[in-house]
Amino acid sequence: MSAMNKILTLGLACGMALSFIGQAQAAKETSKRETVIFRIENIKPIENDDGLTSQCEFSFTVYNRMEKAIKEANIDLSWADNIAGKYKVNGDKLEVNKDAKKDRFLVSETINIKDIAPHQQKSFKFVVDTDKCHVLFDQVEYRVNECIADGDEIKIKNNKREGHGSCTNMFDYINSQNPEYYSEFSDVPESELQQIADQRNKQDIQAIEDAYKNSIETLKKASNTLKEIK
Repeated sequence: MSAMNKILTLGLACGMALSFIGQAQAAKETSKRETVIFRIENIKPIENDDGLTSQCEFSFTVYNRMEKAIKEANIDLSWADNIAGKYKVNGDKLEVNKDAKKDRFLVSETINIKDIAPHQQKSFKFVVDTDKCHVLFDQVEYRVNECIADGDEIKIKNNKREGHGSCTNMFDYINSQNPEYYSEFSDVPESELQQIADQRNKQDIQAIEDAYKNSIETLKKASNTLKEIK
């Protein structure tokens, strides 16, 4: 293969590779970019002195994809148990409770998270008072009451902080059915991955330019040699 064909092939390969990476990233993105995604994991039962489950421990893992740090956030979490209230034991029989108001049993907890840098992942451990640890898996309703980001103006009135911050609407829950549960949470920040990709792209372009210059010099030498022979 000629030097020029090698250059063209290398350039085409680089273009196809970058295109493939872009398509793969687009396919896996199911949440909005520039948001704060979180997942609930490592759910563990905690037993009391009688050996019965009385509490559940869980990890709240958050990945700040914004360009600014989160100083503090307060979040209400609630999980619905639609099974526990639906059935009751009457003697030796299991009966279905037809009262729809009693079908829904809520487990709730308010959490506080702090100091999450831009494009960084951080985990927090919490404990909720319930013996129904299975309820915490994959389904949660949440409300961000307050989210103070870097640069937010903080006002104090009557010894209370005014306002809810600029990032209360930036949170997005990711459950285990979402591909981002496995692909987005990583020890390597997305910004660092992008820097690596950009650097590789620059190296590929430089390699093509160097190969092109070398091929031109080779052609000039060959041309001069032919002239001398003639």
